[in-house]
Amino acid sequence: MEFIEESIQKYQSQLLDQIRRIHYQNPFSKATEKAYLETPRHAFVSRYREWGTKERHEITASNLNEHLAMLYASRTLILFGEDDENVRSTISEPSFVLRMLDMLRLEPGHQVFELGSGSGWNAALIGNIVGPSGHVYSLEIIPELARQASETIKILGIETVSIIEADGGDGYTPGAPYDRATFTAGTYDLPRHFYQQIKQDGLLLVVIKSEGGGDTLFILKKVGSHFKSLESMQCGFVQMTGKYHIDSLEPICLETMPEWAELQNQELSKTPFWWVAREKKILCGELWASDPF
Repeated sequence: MEFIEESIQKYQSQLLDQIRRIHYQNPFSKATEKAYLETPRHAFVSRYREWGTKERHEITASNLNEHLAMLYASRTLILFGEDDENVRSTISEPSFVLRMLDMLRLEPGHQVFELGSGSGWNAALIGNIVGPSGHVYSLEIIPELARQASETIKILGIETVSIIEADGGDGYTPGAPYDRATFTAGTYDLPRHFYQQIKQDGLLLVVIKSEGGGDTLFILKKVGSHFKSLESMQCGFVQMTGKYHIDSLEPICLETMPEWAELQNQELSKTPFWWVAREKKILCGELWASDPF
């Protein structure tokens, strides 16, 4: 047991150091880093699958050490979905999760709504930051994930988080009004009831999906009669399920389009550029849009 604890701390610290080096120009807050170190990611993953593979890994106490390197790698893992075309839930890349936490500007005592519990890790991180005077209401529509996340939260003795098996598309009135709200799945639009359930000057972190693929993460502030966008960035999230699911928002793979056979070998454009060969001669060439970089 002592050996496992040492391995966990090693991988956890290595990942944090790696994330710090990558994001050195925009460091994470002390509260976010503290929540990360006190809320171990591996405790929330009982099984997972890597992108591009079919094999599902079941994690037990006896084989945990074999999976720690993967669980503390800076990558997204699939929690629910048998193939890459039908992924319904993931545990997101750690560095992106921590960045989202900082964007929410969480404070002790905040009441928080979360759409999409998944593993429960994100809710637990938020619960750590808002502390005993705050609370997180996290809704998960997939029964199996809701039960697993709820059980993990209970085993770890986290009292600041409630996992609720329900469609989060309409928010959660019993916990409202909220200081903060966050989506861990993409939506096509922002239903009015989220405006109604968030306090004045409250923040909403939401993923807006575009038809055919392409997601944008917005941090919105409730100001007067509307939301004001404070910051945005490109991202990639699974779409929310339930009554607000829209088939046209699923990403379109170019190779599956009937036009692809004709388009794939066509030249898109040419761009003149200068480059230096090993012989130190200045040469002129053209870069084709289809050429790899």
